[in-house]
Amino acid sequence: MNTFDLAVKKTNLKKVASTHGGEWAGPCPSCGGNDRFRVWPNENAGKGGYWCRSCGKAGDNIQFLIDFEGMAFKDACQFLNIQVETRTQFQPPPQRSEWLPTVHPDPAQLWREKAEKFVAWAQERLSRNQQQIDWLAARGISQSAAEASRLGWNPGEDGHDIFRPRSSWGLPELIKENGKARMLWIPRGLVIPYCHAAAGDAMIKRIRIRRPNDILQQMREKYPDKEPARYVVIPGSSASTMILGISRKAFVIVESELDAIACASATDLAGAVAVGTLEGKPDAGSYTILKSALQILNALDYGDQGGGKAAAERAMKWWSGQFGDRCDRWPVPKGKDPGEAFASGIPLGEWIKSGLWPVVLLMEKKAVPSIAPAKENAKAGKPALPSEREMTDIVAARGLSPEIAELWVLLRRNPTVRIINTQERFAIMRGNKPGAGGRIQQLVLSVPAVTDYILAHPEEVITWENIIGAKELMGNINEHH
Repeated sequence: MNTFDLAVKKTNLKKVASTHGGEWAGPCPSCGGNDRFRVWPNENAGKGGYWCRSCGKAGDNIQFLIDFEGMAFKDACQFLNIQVETRTQFQPPPQRSEWLPTVHPDPAQLWREKAEKFVAWAQERLSRNQQQIDWLAARGISQSAAEASRLGWNPGEDGHDIFRPRSSWGLPELIKENGKARMLWIPRGLVIPYCHAAAGDAMIKRIRIRRPNDILQQMREKYPDKEPARYVVIPGSSASTMILGISRKAFVIVESELDAIACASATDLAGAVAVGTLEGKPDAGSYTILKSALQILNALDYGDQGGGKAAAERAMKWWSGQFGDRCDRWPVPKGKDPGEAFASGIPLGEWIKSGLWPVVLLMEKKAVPSIAPAKENAKAGKPALPSEREMTDIVAARGLSPEIAELWVLLRRNPTVRIINTQERFAIMRGNKPGAGGRIQQLVLSVPAVTDYILAHPEEVITWENIIGAKELMGNINEHH
């Protein structure tokens, strides 16, 4: 009796893949959910294997009895007629000691040409399909956002899915078991292209198609033991991570590409990244962009039942490990994803803004008051710099926040720290003191008075020497003395 035989007695499973001996999904016997529990009947030399992506339980048939039947190890072995000394224990896939982002190649030239024509054709079909336009609008994607993202609709040919020779898209030929050539399958449904717009290049990197619910229901009725695929990626597509609004200073992390489009179009303050699954990670291109972001909002839905909380904690540990305290957990207030939240009446733009730091929100302002230029007077015999207490008095006399005096003191104590303040970048560089800057970062990013002051500063590289204009500072020093 293998893992699959045991699992079907504890939960309802549906086949979701045929590769590698088949994959089955259903509710976890421990923490529930819909399809978070996966079973592979042919793993471990026929003993089978299972894994819950939420609570993390995994193992073979013996471990299944231990986890879900409460058996001791010896009792489980006896139940399965397994000799303890000959048991080969299931081992979860080894994890890398250090995660490295993946670099995904672009699609081939012929594929891109075919993709461009197909997407343009699908766009025109969507413009005449009011039902699908309304469906998108109900998920928070306006018609203008759909057009900007080049969403389309594939009605098929004569009411059927489209099939083409794989070679016509530049794909290698595949032969089926019956000796016939496998065709390229382009199913009916919503066409979701990923058009990477870096450096003016609008290359189509991927085409994903969301099959409509009525077709999925027909497939379930025809094949009740197999769950049909809701999303189909056209072969030859790149596996690149979708990232939208690449020039923005904050990003929302979501699961689906439609949610990413909805979030990115809801506000100009934050872009969006679609990682595909709860365990998804950014690829090399999106990782580089996220590394330079001021803030990241993780809106992935880990669920609030069973192992959902533990899954969220594991995920946030990874995200925080990569991006530090710039990454915040920010789930939608209603539903499980931004699309459901919008449908329940949540304005996505306001939800995103409510999670952003003041430094990001300030970027929406059209005008920022200026201050006097900060140019050092290098003449000999200039007054000595004030003490930390004197600086507090000077800043107070100018009507500035006491936190600005605190920032000056911290920068003076850590002279290698630089605040980069350009249109392209807003960041804190720690120089040769990687441990410095914790309180500095908090002041600059989270205290509105300090953030306003820094953004209005005329210098692009701010240090303790120029954070307060030299002429004003020297004048205040003379007055103070």
